[in-house]
Amino acid sequence: MTKTIIIAIGFMLLLVSCSDTNRKKVTYITTGAISAYNLQYLNDDNELTETEVFPQSAQEQWEYNYIEDDGEIVYISGNYNDINSSLKIMILIDGKVYKQASNEADTLSYLTVSGTVPYD
Repeated sequence: MTKTIIIAIGFMLLLVSCSDTNRKKVTYITTGAISAYNLQYLNDDNELTETEVFPQSAQEQWEYNYIEDDGEIVYISGNYNDINSSLKIMILIDGKVYKQASNEADTLSYLTVSGTVPYD
């Protein structure tokens, strides 16, 4: 009987340790634009979300934060129509720059940054 209880407790501890995943804070940041631009990004429900941003200056930042499990996809993409504008997109994981990209005077291409939340 005691052996069965010890085995059951060990099994439950194994299940708890396997189901516990590491979670990290994901932050999307965009900046550098002087006119309206469009963004598409994966939100905290892993749904593709679209938004239009109207910055007042190139220094103004748009930001979105959420908590995500290790190994999950992070994705943000944007474009603008003003030839005099630019765009910088960054993905931060736990406050550190994970990936980034920027372009200037490119109204034809989408600027895309993506990856997966790294495992520790």
